[in-house]
Amino acid sequence: MKDVIFRFLMVLCQRWECTLNRIMRSGFYSALSMLLFLPVAHASLDLLAGVEAGIETDTAMSTIDLDKTQEILSSNDFDSAHAWVNYNTGIQYQIQLLRSYSYGHYPCLAYQLKIKNGDELQEKSLDACQHRSGKWISVTPSSMAF
Repeated sequence: MKDVIFRFLMVLCQRWECTLNRIMRSGFYSALSMLLFLPVAHASLDLLAGVEAGIETDTAMSTIDLDKTQEILSSNDFDSAHAWVNYNTGIQYQIQLLRSYSYGHYPCLAYQLKIKNGDELQEKSLDACQHRSGKWISVTPSSMAF
């Protein structure tokens, strides 16, 4: 009985080793390892600057609005308020850059966001830091971790 189990384990190990060798040679392994590590590198991108605006109401930013926010934050234009209207939703947004600062070697911005939906006006003081990918990521001053 021990001989049968031993032979079974040997065959299993040989097949496993062959399978691993095929995976390594095929390039599948490098692609798999990239996919496994990619979510870690981009996990922070789930919180693009502006995404937290309007979460508790029906004024959440669309992809177009988030892209506009990225563009404004990258402009570093502190002299004027940047406003736009999302014509699909009718919601008006305005961003005023307040100050720049750094967290370690990451450039950061404090900004004021105003959201107007009909007669309702919301104002939020927000912060964002620029990720190494170039995207501005929402942060809270108390929990700045990339």
